Amino acid sequence: QNISRDGPGNRYFVCTNGIVRDTKTGLEWVAGPDKNMNWDEARAWVKSLDVGGGRWRMPTLKELEALYQKGEGNRNMTPVLKTTGRWVWSGELKGSSPAWGFDFDDGSRRWLFRNTFNNFRAFAVRSQGDG
Repeated sequence: QNISRDGPGNRYFVCTNGIVRDTKTGLEWVAGPDKNMNWDEARAWVKSLDVGGGRWRMPTLKELEALYQKGEGNRNMTPVLKTTGRWVWSGELKGSSPAWGFDFDDGSRRWLFRNTFNNFRAFAVRSQGDG
């Protein structure tokens, strides 16, 4: 059940279970714990998430880029995805170590070692109706 809408255009719905629905992309999001975590910790959190019936995954870089809105909230994204972290891990890897990270401070992306953790957060995503 939807309990609130976010900002002009009402793009985001926040459900009573904490799931954020993006009406523009058709994706559902959950922001992870607001603490530093490396890629493996982020992946473990996403895999263990069972809110709304589960079936969550780590986002692609393209999905993270779609959340970026310069000047929106304190992290250039909707404030209903609450995080103080600057970076969010993507599920996309390069070889055995680096993974894509997306920087919500400036909209950039970088390959980073998976043991990097400072200012990194986990977000979970799924298509609506996957739960």
